[in-house]
Amino acid sequence: MKKKISLLLVLVMLSSILLAACKKDGANEQVDNLLNNTETEIESYSLDGIKNKGKLIMGTSADYPPFEFHIMVDGKDTIVGFDIEMGKYIADKLGVELEIRDMEFNNLLGGLSTGMLDIVIAGMVNEPDREANFTKPYDSDGVHKILIRKSDQNRFQSEADFNGATLGAQTGSLQKDIAKGIEGATVKELPALNTLIMELKTEKVDGVVMSVEAAELYKETNEDIVIIEKVDLTHGDGGPSIALKTGNDELTEYINEIIDELIELNLIEKWKAEAKELSDQEVKGN
Repeated sequence: MKKKISLLLVLVMLSSILLAACKKDGANEQVDNLLNNTETEIESYSLDGIKNKGKLIMGTSADYPPFEFHIMVDGKDTIVGFDIEMGKYIADKLGVELEIRDMEFNNLLGGLSTGMLDIVIAGMVNEPDREANFTKPYDSDGVHKILIRKSDQNRFQSEADFNGATLGAQTGSLQKDIAKGIEGATVKELPALNTLIMELKTEKVDGVVMSVEAAELYKETNEDIVIIEKVDLTHGDGGPSIALKTGNDELTEYINEIIDELIELNLIEKWKAEAKELSDQEVKGN
């Protein structure tokens, strides 16, 4: 009887050991799979990874003319702008297709960090608190303007007049930082420029800070708002750059070489002029 019990105990122990070994092997396999998947994700937005998958996934926020904006082409909503042309050029150089994902501006860097996006081209400026790789600037440091209601032209004529007032700016944007630099002004951040314009028109903000190019277009499409022409806001930011996932150094350097080529060929200025003309035509068409 004792021998049978002993034999039974031995069998139970062996089964436990084998089960533990199987579980351990299964866990190791799961860990290996996770590591391999992570490695695959990292490679997917690297230079070779993009070539292997055959497409470049570009994130943008298409409410910022002439950089990127929506128009109707043959009855189809289409994203255009000189940032879009640059994305097409980079994809062509890589020998892949371009896939554009239109997102809220403040979600773009998150899209990079999760691997959902390969690059971001959205008039974005390299700032210390932005966790990403940035290329060299592809455009010059721009001028920024304040849009106000036409009925408030006598009330707001200088930066000092916004002491105690509320300024709107796009969440996470350079213009948000510029607005915060205006003494005494309260800054309200919202993700979309269209929404900010509605806030201005409904008197929820007193002014909206945006680039001069975008301000001109929104002024043309809204008869009840104007630009304060006497106020030029600058940041000394060095101009917009292309953002990539932190550590994606090889692709960053590759795109830097393309930017040098674009500047030398004067293509960026050409695309900017074409995008400005296209946005003007869109305004007149409306």
